[in-house]
Amino acid sequence: MKDNQAKYPQLRFKGFTNPWEKRRLGERFAERVDRSGDGEMLSVTIANGVVLANSLDRKDNSSSDKSNYKVVKKDDIAYNSMRMWQAASGVSKYDGIVSPAYTVLVPANGESSTFFGYQFKQTEMKQIFQRNSQGLTSDTWNLKYPLLSRIKTSAPERTEQIKIGEFLTKLDNLIAVNQRKLAKLKELKQGYLQKMFPQNGSKFPQLRFAGFADAWEERKLGNELTLLKDGTHGTHQNVLEGPFLLSAKNIKNGKIIIDEITDRKISVEEYNSIHKKFSLEKGDVLLTIVGSIGETAIIENPIGITFQRSVAYLRPSHTILSQFLFTTINGQKFQMELRKRQVVSAQPGIYLGDLSIIPILIPSVAEQEKIGSFFKQLDETIALHQRKLEKLQELKKGYLQKMFC
Repeated sequence: MKDNQAKYPQLRFKGFTNPWEKRRLGERFAERVDRSGDGEMLSVTIANGVVLANSLDRKDNSSSDKSNYKVVKKDDIAYNSMRMWQAASGVSKYDGIVSPAYTVLVPANGESSTFFGYQFKQTEMKQIFQRNSQGLTSDTWNLKYPLLSRIKTSAPERTEQIKIGEFLTKLDNLIAVNQRKLAKLKELKQGYLQKMFPQNGSKFPQLRFAGFADAWEERKLGNELTLLKDGTHGTHQNVLEGPFLLSAKNIKNGKIIIDEITDRKISVEEYNSIHKKFSLEKGDVLLTIVGSIGETAIIENPIGITFQRSVAYLRPSHTILSQFLFTTINGQKFQMELRKRQVVSAQPGIYLGDLSIIPILIPSVAEQEKIGSFFKQLDETIALHQRKLEKLQELKKGYLQKMFC
């Protein structure tokens, strides 16, 4: 589309119909050139924009002499001149100072820095910033104000800018609230895992359901379940149809993930070389033992399914319940045992023999049932919040695509 052609976003607030105007960023923003060694130290991140430097879990590499640091005022846009093409920019909520390597933009003529803060994160804008950066390689690409000021962007008049910025800010705040809720739930789960399972050599957990007082018994994992080893190999057909789980990557966050890449036809030769086929039963537990070690899931419905040998197939006996086993595997103690036993190579892994001798502590079946049900409900609550968060993030992505042009 030529620069002089009118531009209209796909989605707009009611009452706005005028085309967006394309102008140089130098007409919309001036460069703040004030220098000072006094003020709150700020940093610019790709994920969170402008943040307080002391909020980052990183070593302070700033100069002891900050007299040449750049001044930032609230509502300025600060960006990392060498990472603008990666969206290392943000609208500042603070007055403070930043490294001389950064560039600070001051909105001119009533432009909304919040609106442009979102625009600068758009994929198309990042590509434009990359093309206009100086330097031979990505490590040296640099976009100072004189180059940035020549870049043209389309934007509506100020009132519509403000409406778009306020809407997206509210959506971001809602996403942040849900992220905090999810983080607290995951932290709560870790706390319960610590307290409801024995720690530090004890056979008694710190927190128990009423009516249970007996010591837990230590057993070897292999004695409490069946390690399924022998799958049925290929038939005389030319191809075998899925679904197929082609790697350990298909087990994540307690779920089995089958997508269009894994649900495909493969030749018998390929099947026989890398796969085994199992008729899995409800309650069987899957555990990744190659590559991304320690991911686990429970089979909810009986299925015939094909795996690479990067997954262990655990069938609990009458002494241990599936949900309790699943929770035990996800606990910090068991995960540490897995890491201790992994063979270090190009593709880290664990031998089934080493897996089978991992010690585990188990209570009575009745107490296992209580613990398993409790963590299943907690996991379902976490999954519900995870899905809600993902929907909000997808919603924001859609709005960003439709509200900008």
